[in-house]
Amino acid sequence: MASCDSKVCVQSDPTGRLVISGDHEDPDNPWGVTPFKKVVSLPSRIDSHQTSAVVTLRGQLFVRVPFEQSK
Repeated sequence: MASCDSKVCVQSDPTGRLVISGDHEDPDNPWGVTPFKKVVSLPSRIDSHQTSAVVTLRGQLFVRVPFEQSK
């Protein structure tokens, strides 16, 4: 799963890794935003097809990461 806009990208894979990265498209940005990347290893396998992310107008990032159901 990958959810990206021009500034933030959230990716997940079935092994339980969540990668959140970002970059500002304007190199002369007035907010001093710098590129970043954060990798989080989750304790269980995740459902990468159901993972979603949204950035609010206030700049808050919400990520929904459901775990895979046992079969």
